[in-house]
Amino acid sequence: MRLNAPTALLAAGLVSLLFIVPVRGQQLSPDSQPAYPELVDRAYGQDQELVNGMQYYNHHPRSLGNPYLLEGFVHQGSVSIRGVIYKNVWLKYDIYTQQVEVEYRTLNGADNQVVLVGDRVDEFRIGEHFFRNLSFKGEPEQFFQVIGSGRMICYISWDKKLIPRVSDSRFTEEYTSPKRKYLLELDGEISEFQSKSDFVKLFPENRKKEMKKLVRQNSMQFRIASPAQLNLFLIAASNLLNEDPQR
Repeated sequence: MRLNAPTALLAAGLVSLLFIVPVRGQQLSPDSQPAYPELVDRAYGQDQELVNGMQYYNHHPRSLGNPYLLEGFVHQGSVSIRGVIYKNVWLKYDIYTQQVEVEYRTLNGADNQVVLVGDRVDEFRIGEHFFRNLSFKGEPEQFFQVIGSGRMICYISWDKKLIPRVSDSRFTEEYTSPKRKYLLELDGEISEFQSKSDFVKLFPENRKKEMKKLVRQNSMQFRIASPAQLNLFLIAASNLLNEDPQR
């Protein structure tokens, strides 16, 4: 079939896109002469807002451990980028660099990993963990895990450090265990807490004794609690808070 001039120009433009599209642009081999529909699919087949980011590269190849939440395994989840929600994507959350990575299959059948542009990510879900890009008290935006709703919402920030490793010829550094910091939003007021006693102190005087009892009954350990445990505990705490104190 002979292409007219406008169609030929469009096809040429699509071919050129293959060389400039971030991450996925690859040069065609002489033996591969894709049809026009394949050119369109290669140029626009995957949403460029989702896969537009920095190519992943391991900057610490001689480090022991990993910088990720959930031990570095890729998990199915969702991500919102500039208000657009992408479901059923495969994600990792690097809590050392505070970056979200998406893994996807290229049109050539290879797995690729891209670091998303952080300030474009509104929120994401990885496994049972849900995060939002938030700022509190004038601090720079960062990702906080969000648990709870209504009068009582818990925000958790995660972190890992990279520390030197001595007397080891295989590894020069190692990642620490994940650490978390807590914020509690109670009736619109946000306060930091780290321990069970800190948590109890955030409540009105006439509720502290009941909250202390609730923490003890649930054997609550904020340092190691899972999202499901925290959610159930916050539901119980909210119900207790809503009860008539005179009962």
